[in-house]
Amino acid sequence: MTRVRTEYGVVEGNESAGLHFFRNIPFAAPPFGRHRFCPPVAPEPWDGVRDGTRPGAAAPQPEGQGLLGSVYAPATTGQDCLTLEVCTPEPGAANLPVMVHIHGGGYVFGAGSAPGYRGHTFARHGIVHVGVNYRLGIDGFLYLGDDKDNLGLRDQTAALEWVRRNIAAFGGDPGQVTIFGQSGGAVSVFNHLAMPASRGLFTRAIAQSGHPAATVAPEEAMRITRQVARHLRVAPTVEGLRDVPISKTVAATEAAMTRFGRRLVVGDRRALLLSPFRTVHGIETLPVSAWQLSKTRSAEPDIPLLTGTVRNETADIVTMIGNSAWLAALVRQGLRSAIGIDQALREAYRDGPRRISDPSALAEAAWTDWGFRIPTLRFAAVRTPPTWVYEFRWQSETRPALLGASHGIELCFVRDEVELVATAGQAGRQLLGTREPHSLATAMHTAWVRFATTGDPGWPTYEPLNRATMVFDDSSEVVADAAGSERRAWEERELHGM
Repeated sequence: MTRVRTEYGVVEGNESAGLHFFRNIPFAAPPFGRHRFCPPVAPEPWDGVRDGTRPGAAAPQPEGQGLLGSVYAPATTGQDCLTLEVCTPEPGAANLPVMVHIHGGGYVFGAGSAPGYRGHTFARHGIVHVGVNYRLGIDGFLYLGDDKDNLGLRDQTAALEWVRRNIAAFGGDPGQVTIFGQSGGAVSVFNHLAMPASRGLFTRAIAQSGHPAATVAPEEAMRITRQVARHLRVAPTVEGLRDVPISKTVAATEAAMTRFGRRLVVGDRRALLLSPFRTVHGIETLPVSAWQLSKTRSAEPDIPLLTGTVRNETADIVTMIGNSAWLAALVRQGLRSAIGIDQALREAYRDGPRRISDPSALAEAAWTDWGFRIPTLRFAAVRTPPTWVYEFRWQSETRPALLGASHGIELCFVRDEVELVATAGQAGRQLLGTREPHSLATAMHTAWVRFATTGDPGWPTYEPLNRATMVFDDSSEVVADAAGSERRAWEERELHGM
């Protein structure tokens, strides 16, 4: 057992294979009761020694986390959920680089304390890894105005403030912090690049499969708030919602997700991002999105960024929809309307390197590009600070050729943990097949480690003239303008205001 003194008290962790794990460390008070729908506040100090050998509870959330829930879903949820965990190679060390992980899950699911997010593979390379739990769904991202906004994002900032004040006690350097996340975690990373309260709390950033402008104005956020309040039969205010049982707000979170997703059938573009729970811009906590900040180049923070996408971000959704013939036809029609799949786009995908003509594959490719790849590339092209771009294309032999590198597949490669997923039952075998892509996992993990320790993942930066992109596949290589004709087709649409 190893003990470390934090600002709020002593925490005891355990040691395994030479690494030290400290779990369930509070960085803020439980955000319920009198603290519900309020910004995070400091936790109560504790006397004696706090047990940090078991994972902390994640934020209350609906059950179910996709095919690999056993890997990336929390073991428990509860009210005392504003906790983090630290994995360090040596608490007595000094000035080790730090990586702070912000989990994904559409601001509805997930936990930084999930089994698949253990930090030991980074700690083996001399990095102090921190995993964060934050509020989700209605309690974390329902807009209630009057300083009751972006609460889940504020939780993340509070965790970064805790890191700045305490991570030296675990061997880390508070002046060398990389934040990283995938999906909703990547959107959070983009938001922190523009969030005034997060300035100075990190020095590098990694955003995997996110959207740099997936924020909404207060008016749109309030529309969701009113819908949720009607569903719960309460006033759309803190006073109306504060005493609603957590089980009911969790159920209402899931119901809001379902209602929002159904809007795809009628071609509602807002539904393309799937989750109604989003960060709100145009307010004090987030005056503008990261995209707008970089586009205007006004006071943009000098933060190196590593970012990218996987080739088939929406494949699993399209496949699920395709299992119902009548629903597939309706949604394809809705997608064509929402995205605006016209003849120019059809020709770009048909004549491009992938030769896509199948309607389902076309819908998937266009949806992926609209929601992930093209916004990421546009953001990379306008940023002033150094930016590196990757695209993950590897897929198992068990997946359809044009629907194979699906959303989240890169998580176990980034952490060099393919065995953890490969042994996660039939779902893991389906995702990774019978091959053992250990060399690719090692290469990708090495790039993330190198970026966190040196600020350079090992390939040229993304510039408008060359658009250098590291393509991770069986044979990885740097490709100039990997998006090619498809990117140009989307840019033509942008020029014509489409």
